[in-house]
Amino acid sequence: MKSCRYLGSWTLPSGNGCHVYLGKDTEELRCEWDTPPSPLWPAEDRVHYNAVTFPEIIRAVATATGKKVLGVSV
Repeated sequence: MKSCRYLGSWTLPSGNGCHVYLGKDTEELRCEWDTPPSPLWPAEDRVHYNAVTFPEIIRAVATATGKKVLGVSV
C-alpha cells in the first residue's frame, strides 16, 4: 500500500493483536495480525472477533471514509 491511514489497533483475549490501515484511495484495507484469522484461533478469540473486533474495525472504516456501512452506527 503506497499511502495509508492508520485506523487503530485491536487485541483479542489471547493477546493476538492487529494494526489496521486504510489505503489513501479507501479501496484497500490492510489488517496486520500477529496471527491471522483462522479456525485454529481459540474459541474465545473467534467469539470476540465476531462480536467486538470486526464491528469496531468496520466502524473505524465508516468513520474514516465518512460513509455509512450497513448495520454500523458511528
